[in-house]
Amino acid sequence: MSSPTGYSCLCYPGYRLHPQQPYCIDVNECETEPCGAGKGVCLNTGGSYNCHCNRGYRLHVSHGARSCVDVNECSSKPHLCGDGGFCSNFPGHYKCNCFAGYRLKSARPPVCEDIDECRDPASCPDGKCENKPGSFKCTACQPGYRSQGGGACRDVDECAEGSPCQHGWCQNLPGTFRCTCAQGYTPASDARSCIDVDECEAGNLCENGVCTNTPGSFQCQCLAGYHLSRDRSLCEDIDECDFPAACIGGECSNTNGSYRCLCPAGHRLVGGRKCQDIDECSQDPGLCLPHGACENLHGSYACVCDEGFAPTPDQHGCEEVELPHHKKECYLNFDDTVFCDSVLATNVTQQECCCSLGAGWGDHCEIYPCPVLSSAEFHSLCPDGKGFIQDNNIVNYGLPAHRDIDECVLFGEEICKEGKCVNTQPGYECYCKQGFYYDGDLLECLDVDECLDESNCRNGVCENTRGGFRCACTPPAQYSPTQRRCLSPAEMDVDECQDPNACRPGRCVNLPGSFRCECRLPWVPGPDGQDCQLPDSPAERPPERRAVCWSQRGDDGMCAGPLPGPLLPFEDCCCRRQGRGWGAHCRPCPPRGSGLQCQNSQSESNSFWDVSPLFLGKPRREEDSSEEDSDECRCLNGRCVPRPGGATCECLGGFQLDASRTRCVDIDECRELNQRGLLCKSERCVNTSGSFRCTCKAGYARSRPHGACVPQRRR
Repeated sequence: MSSPTGYSCLCYPGYRLHPQQPYCIDVNECETEPCGAGKGVCLNTGGSYNCHCNRGYRLHVSHGARSCVDVNECSSKPHLCGDGGFCSNFPGHYKCNCFAGYRLKSARPPVCEDIDECRDPASCPDGKCENKPGSFKCTACQPGYRSQGGGACRDVDECAEGSPCQHGWCQNLPGTFRCTCAQGYTPASDARSCIDVDECEAGNLCENGVCTNTPGSFQCQCLAGYHLSRDRSLCEDIDECDFPAACIGGECSNTNGSYRCLCPAGHRLVGGRKCQDIDECSQDPGLCLPHGACENLHGSYACVCDEGFAPTPDQHGCEEVELPHHKKECYLNFDDTVFCDSVLATNVTQQECCCSLGAGWGDHCEIYPCPVLSSAEFHSLCPDGKGFIQDNNIVNYGLPAHRDIDECVLFGEEICKEGKCVNTQPGYECYCKQGFYYDGDLLECLDVDECLDESNCRNGVCENTRGGFRCACTPPAQYSPTQRRCLSPAEMDVDECQDPNACRPGRCVNLPGSFRCECRLPWVPGPDGQDCQLPDSPAERPPERRAVCWSQRGDDGMCAGPLPGPLLPFEDCCCRRQGRGWGAHCRPCPPRGSGLQCQNSQSESNSFWDVSPLFLGKPRREEDSSEEDSDECRCLNGRCVPRPGGATCECLGGFQLDASRTRCVDIDECRELNQRGLLCKSERCVNTSGSFRCTCKAGYARSRPHGACVPQRRR
């Protein structure tokens, strides 16, 4: 460019004026690192420059200036690292961060690949391994199979790995094994082990001894009086009577496990082996007093009586010789039409008559009324009360003692026709056969008309019989005694009591669709009433029942000869006092020498006697044993009352708790409260559930509703 002094140079972009010469020279832009330090290589060119960018950078031109800027690979390629990780950008490069279960693949470009955990045997040591993206799954082998390093499941040979069948032999099976057991052992329920057989549970070993179970066998420990048999499976009785010294002077009677030395009458057993004469006169100097002297005899004694007295029939006492006119007839009532026919007994004293059941005393139908009870005349004649008379032959402290009147001996069958009379102190009791009740006015056992109770023969025709009844059903229906009704074949109940093991040790009572247990003391029914259990503590056990113990029991099921002393439990009566029968129902004692364990041999009630004494009886009916649904408290005919330690039953009127104190049973008012006709007087008492009703006897009908029973008019 011209100027007054010459010319000047205007350089193009990328050039600059030479500092000394008048021309333009190229500018080396690379000296200022326009591409960025470490980002690329600068190449100078004439009037310009170029940038060769490193990997991870790209050329950027802005307003003619070139530079290298970072390339964000993570945004340009979303799945650069694959599905198993995420991308992190850095200047000039990027990094793949892998998720759990993935790892960085060494190849280029970097990527996250799945880790195959199944290659590691420790991943699934006892199962089959299945690889999954980012993870793995262990599938457990079936029982009896095992995986080898996560591979296929193979059968385990349990027999080779140990000794699982102790007391037996092991047999391997696919997925399991089986034990074959040695004698005395039995396979368990899963057949994978051998358990000892308790031979004692069967109850047929070690009779008369104690069976003790041992591993694979058993041992018998015999009771006293027994020795072990040759095969060592039972205990045999030792016959002590083979030894002459076992019973000197008496009769030796061998018994199971022992023996008895039976001494003749008038002898006593000394030392358990010798019979010695009893000197009754020296033992009791007052035997024949006050009207005689005692003379000892071999095996007995006799009374030598004073003048005016004579020996009793057994020669063991002296009784006053009474003149014939001192004894007359005893009459039951004063009904003018029948009093001559109401003779209770003849040849009895006035005391024996009027102090017992008599209403009058005399002879030839000329009778003297007996004194009114509680009157001064009565107390003068009967100072010791009803049922007792004074006996001048028995003296206590110088005064005549009272003696119980044995009404059964005095009046015989007159006071207990068709029944069994048992003397009590005072009074008497009349036991009637099953199907009969005692009439306190007629003094005899009358047939119970079961057909008056419609519940005895529902859906059928009832026919009364002597001592029972028949229920006629329309075929094909049959009569069910337990439900007391006619049932079709489809409705007939299954009698669970046919199973001999039901309710042991007790009595099984069949019920419609079920059954219940009546247990012998000290056993009590279980919570469901269908087994017998021992109470956990003595305080929970019910009181032991006591009743009269009989010395005789006939083939007809009737008992006689009550043993003297207090009432006894069943075991004391039958096992210790050698009784033959027990209780009001003449329950038989176990037979001698039967081999039964006495404490477990209590028999069931005798069906011949099945009514309470002196009460209006009827055949025993089973109490309703239906129970509520609650497991904690079954309380039919009552209500459950919460108590500390559990709920208890409070019974409704007319019901009472049974021996187990877990259910309410009906009170038979006719048996327990109708003594001598207290409830129904001259009528017949019929028990109902929770109450009772009075019905007229055969041949009588009520004059009006709730009125008296009068004889029916004959048409």
